[in-house]
Amino acid sequence: ERVRLVELGDLDVAMEAARRLSADLDAQAGRWLPDRLAAVIGDSIRHQTEILAEHVVGPLLPVLKDDGAVIVPVGALASVPWSMLPGLRGRPVTIAPSASSWLASWRSLQSGGESREKSAAAVHPLLVAGPDLRHAVPEVTEIAKIYPGSRPLTNHDATVEKTLQALDGAELAHLAAHGHHDRDNVLFSRLDLADGPLMAYDIQRLSTAPKQVVLSACDVGRTIVRPGDEILGFTAALLHIGTPTVISSVTRVVGDAATGLMTAYHRELRKGVRPAQALAAASEAEQFCPFVCFGAG
Repeated sequence: ERVRLVELGDLDVAMEAARRLSADLDAQAGRWLPDRLAAVIGDSIRHQTEILAEHVVGPLLPVLKDDGAVIVPVGALASVPWSMLPGLRGRPVTIAPSASSWLASWRSLQSGGESREKSAAAVHPLLVAGPDLRHAVPEVTEIAKIYPGSRPLTNHDATVEKTLQALDGAELAHLAAHGHHDRDNVLFSRLDLADGPLMAYDIQRLSTAPKQVVLSACDVGRTIVRPGDEILGFTAALLHIGTPTVISSVTRVVGDAATGLMTAYHRELRKGVRPAQALAAASEAEQFCPFVCFGAG
């Protein structure tokens, strides 16, 4: 019910730090690195997060106090893993394309009352494991233990059609699959499933938007920002059709780390904790967490 204008730091410096941070996180993930090189990259990651914290987060801390935040980023800041930044670590942080879209998503959740907030604790989520991803089947199998009665789609069952059918109107969906972000045509961003790719444009076939989607995949949280600061990509496609909350990564993902973090995240959801708070709690144990809560949070 109040508006306050806070002057932040240098936007160009923050943008450059965001680009370098994204490159460092990509370089760190999915490969073996010599100890000295890994240490150099780790130091660079910490340095870039400190720069971002200085120019973006620091001036806001007197206003935020102990609260969480909803951030509507611009440009390269759209791909910042905000929970890694000093001052925001452990806080519920939600990223939205605009203030009005966040408000609409928030109101849609609030209209459901407390039962909607705690829906994840009561449903059997859609769990899908894509092919050629070492951690996918163990990840969804472990998560299924948190929701007794859940039956993951794995191996040949994890097809595009079966996934889309189960995704239609789902309360909660968790997709562990290889992800690809297409910079030239963002609607061709995709997840690899057993019989082929689930494309971003396939999401438009759903008659009812899922309530929450967790994308445990590389890159599908990445965004392209067009003139007017419109954010586009696989995550944005879900938000566009009305999915209130999407959890996805803004960089490449280290598979084993993703499994531990995602399991911890679902344990928090099972308690009835809201997604942004659940992600904040789950990521506190991870030094480098590229997952971000998009939408209502």
